[in-house]
Amino acid sequence: MPQPLKSQIKEIQLIIDKDDVIVKHFVAGIWKGSQTFTGFSFSTSLKLDAVYAYERDKIPARATLRADRHTIDVQFTTAIQPNSKYVYEIQLLLNPKDIIQKLGSLNIIEWPKEDLTEIIFLRNAGEIFFSSALAKIKIDQKNHTRNIVPGKFSKNLTSHARNASAIRIEWGKSPQFRLHFDYIIKNVDNQTARNFILETYIPPSTKFQNSRLSPLNNSKIDIDEDGNSLLTIKVDEIPAHRTKILQFDLIITPKGNSDIVLPMFGKWEEYRKLTHPGSTGSAMLLASQYWPISDSIIQELVKILKKNAKNASEFITLAFEFVNQKISYEMNGTREDAVTTMKDRRGDCSEMSDLFVCILRAGGIPAKIVHGWSIDLDNLSLGPHAWCEFFSPDAGGWRSADPTWGFLTGTGVQHICRQREGLVTDQHTYSWKYQGQTKIEVQETTTLSVE
Repeated sequence: MPQPLKSQIKEIQLIIDKDDVIVKHFVAGIWKGSQTFTGFSFSTSLKLDAVYAYERDKIPARATLRADRHTIDVQFTTAIQPNSKYVYEIQLLLNPKDIIQKLGSLNIIEWPKEDLTEIIFLRNAGEIFFSSALAKIKIDQKNHTRNIVPGKFSKNLTSHARNASAIRIEWGKSPQFRLHFDYIIKNVDNQTARNFILETYIPPSTKFQNSRLSPLNNSKIDIDEDGNSLLTIKVDEIPAHRTKILQFDLIITPKGNSDIVLPMFGKWEEYRKLTHPGSTGSAMLLASQYWPISDSIIQELVKILKKNAKNASEFITLAFEFVNQKISYEMNGTREDAVTTMKDRRGDCSEMSDLFVCILRAGGIPAKIVHGWSIDLDNLSLGPHAWCEFFSPDAGGWRSADPTWGFLTGTGVQHICRQREGLVTDQHTYSWKYQGQTKIEVQETTTLSVE
């Protein structure tokens, strides 16, 4: 392959159509070898169906795909002489079944760690729903395409996922999820329980998802200070040694992040105006048992990050990169505070999210943690998950970010928010109370289906 030079131009496009996925390499430069250049071989982590190559002026070159379906041999019809210009294009055809996962009508690609300079959605591909790339979305009116391209100061599409795909792309129609709640309420003693009241947080409608509750008797919904939906259900009595089952459904529609994906969040002066003493913004900078913002370890980290950040947006990005890249993921079943996580350099989604929130609050950026679920694509099961929201003047409100998954500019279709913890900290998920000298046990289960 030609030796990469500063003068070399290299563009790699991922082209998505209704039924096809193509990767197009366009390369131009000057051959600096001492002998003629007649061809080359290269390998990709992508599993290929076919490959085509073209020289300057679209002259077909000989392109051969080896049996491993990952290695390509290219032979030019005309040898390139030393110090001569070269131009070639390689088209890699992928089998959509090998690279695309589906969730309802939504398509998902976990792009491997290979460079991309542009993602092009052709007219029939469907609408862009989510992209983890630090990029911007452009509409090409002439060619009727929607293109994800790098930001102003970047040549390639990048994201902050560590030990994961470089970029996650979701497009098509957003699925609707039916979230089914079951509460098995057991009176395990020999007296009647009266005026039983169940309080449970249910997924709220937010900037990132719509939520609709099925009709339910003897219930009401209150909205708390963090915009959470607290559902209260009343049962008149539960006789001794009897079981009562409460059930209800919610329809959840995720919204993705196709409106804004660039990591531009706001200016320091904007954050200072938002967080003046006594304001709601200032309350979003307070400490909690999980966010010891005054601790010297946290303060020293904030000092270092601010020294290396040109502005507030860069500070947020550096804080995110620190958590994603310096904290090793380790499931622990507990919720440690941010200082413990800093000392141990490990934690699961709750520790990583709490640390990100703590760093931002200590640095003057309003932030809160989100509790909810992530969806397993293989079996549509729900697993507990935590991520974050922080305020962005540039976005005109809250932005979601997941330091565990490496999503800085939003959260994808697999995230369902149940409650946010910002003004009211250390919340319960569900609780109950009743009258009577008896013992009540409550078990919650949630199941998911795609509408």
